[in-house]
Amino acid sequence: MCKIIRKCRVVFSFILVSLFLSSACVQNTEEKFTNEIKMKLEQTPDQLAKDVVVEFLDSSFLKAKLRAKIGKVYYQRGETWLYDSLRVEFYNKQGKRQSVLTADSARINDRTKDMYAFGRVVVVSDSPRTVLRTSFLEWRNKVQRLYSNEYVEIATPQEEIRGFGFESDINLNNYKIYRVSGVRK
Repeated sequence: MCKIIRKCRVVFSFILVSLFLSSACVQNTEEKFTNEIKMKLEQTPDQLAKDVVVEFLDSSFLKAKLRAKIGKVYYQRGETWLYDSLRVEFYNKQGKRQSVLTADSARINDRTKDMYAFGRVVVVSDSPRTVLRTSFLEWRNKVQRLYSNEYVEIATPQEEIRGFGFESDINLNNYKIYRVSGVRK
């Protein structure tokens, strides 16, 4: 009888351990599934738009007009992503266009209105005709300036300058290249 009781205890202990382990596995699977859903929801935009046009106004003056093929807005992250044929036209207070920025894509911080342009980034100033080319460009809205820490090329009617690191106003009139690597006049 004692052997039967021992066998029953062993079997019962085995069953308890098995139940405990299987419930832990189910809980881990549920947590993993929940985390995967959360990650997918974070990657899913709250708004998706095609052929986006946004006008930025200051006291009823048009400051900039932005166009992109695709726009994605993420409310929780406070970001807007723009893709495919991004074009931003900047205007002065008289309504005259000053410069045009084009890029493959951009991210806008919706709180600060800072913009980060990626890919083939080109800024063309209307007067004097100055062209900036880089792979990354940051627009800091608070100080109204352009920045890049990447390789840049600037072409003016007088010269071409290449280097790393860049800062300028939106008209490309007052610019600095931090590490110049080449100049051609």
